[in-house]
Amino acid sequence: MDIIYVKNQAIDKARWDTTISGDQQGLPYAYSWYLDQVAAGQWDALITPDYQYVMPLPWNRKILGIQQIFAPLLTQQLGIAGPDLSEDITIDFLNSIPTKFKKIVFPLNQKIEHPECRTKTNLVISLANDYEKIQEGYKGNLIRGIRTADKKTSINESLLIDDLLTFYQQTLKGQLHFYEKDWQTIRQLLQSASAEIETLMLEVRNENGQRLALGIFLITKKRIVYLMGCANQEGRKNFSSSFILDTVIKQYAGTNRIFDFEGSDIPGVYKFFKSFGSKEANISIYEKNELPWLVKEAMKRRG
Repeated sequence: MDIIYVKNQAIDKARWDTTISGDQQGLPYAYSWYLDQVAAGQWDALITPDYQYVMPLPWNRKILGIQQIFAPLLTQQLGIAGPDLSEDITIDFLNSIPTKFKKIVFPLNQKIEHPECRTKTNLVISLANDYEKIQEGYKGNLIRGIRTADKKTSINESLLIDDLLTFYQQTLKGQLHFYEKDWQTIRQLLQSASAEIETLMLEVRNENGQRLALGIFLITKKRIVYLMGCANQEGRKNFSSSFILDTVIKQYAGTNRIFDFEGSDIPGVYKFFKSFGSKEANISIYEKNELPWLVKEAMKRRG
């Protein structure tokens, strides 16, 4: 297979996005508009000359000016887009990454056996069946909680991106390590997503109109990605996040899409997502570190 390295300005973005759109996994992360936001336009690619297979290479120079490939914000999976993706094709692409990238942390869109890969948990539900059949996989306490939430609270769609992000920031204060530029990136990403693909932003409010939870979803022809979500203390008590997730599952049941929870390796979050009857569809993270020895030592001392 002929694999070539192409710098960003030479990529045919229309052909690129056609390949991403046609990929069987239906992931949103590798669209050119998505990468332009989360990688601030700094992404190159490995491509077959016919654009049948493509792999983005988001990069920065945050380590003493040395180029590294990194996993951008809100980008759970990247890997290779193309038909009949095999482990051999993936390894061919990984071996074709230019040697100028001295450090690599690159999330794939499949699980492979490779000495430089670690496994990351991902949980999904098939939406091929109708809602009643899908709900058979729910845990009993989850069903009871959703029924209670339906009686005591209301769920609505919101288009107020700044308002939702303020709630997200306040609710998860102390748990997030985002800088102001990260929030700006998220804001711009959601604006771009709303213009480019189906984007669903839901909120739950109590009887007094106070917001308890939010959920943001990116929807392609083949997949629904739970991109962001949170609930405050009252929302957690009232199963507000469960209410949001169930609402989306119910709305898109029977569409043959995959509902993607985006994780998680955190035990409590894993247990919560599993309560919906989700199955593991784990991915690999490709990691390589060929930084000079002195640089590695300096990074260790910095912690």
